Amino acid sequence: MDANVLFWAGALVDLTIIGGLVAHGIRLARKGQVEKHRRRMLAAAALVGVFLVAYLVKLSLLGREDLSTWSSPHLGLLRFHESCVFVMLAAGAAAGLRVYRIRGTRRVSLRPGDPETPEPALRSHRRAGWLAAGGAALGLISAYGILIGMIERG
Repeated sequence: MDANVLFWAGALVDLTIIGGLVAHGIRLARKGQVEKHRRRMLAAAALVGVFLVAYLVKLSLLGREDLSTWSSPHLGLLRFHESCVFVMLAAGAAAGLRVYRIRGTRRVSLRPGDPETPEPALRSHRRAGWLAAGGAALGLISAYGILIGMIERG
């Protein structure tokens, strides 16, 4: 099996784990388990970082895929996937940054003496988080299609 296919298969496993962490983290946030939610999101972000480092190593060792053998639909799927990953990265970073506006508040600290959480800041964090989760989900689904196409061409 081609080394690029093996790399992307590993990346798919990584993205699947990220998706599971994010889904679980969202459920925890809805239950009010903010600290556990935070840990799941940080673990997902760490795995994204691991992937980015692995991708740079892959580029230096194997180079880019030869896209000249890819059909138009497969290239379109690749571009869609890349867009989803970009949305996941940008929105995830935005959600992470927005957390700083709410971290010392009652909703996050769970301490009754802390100030109320400003609803607009919380809503902004949620929207960015949902956008990141959607990008991750669509990125995961499209990654399966990309990997299948790579195996077919292999």
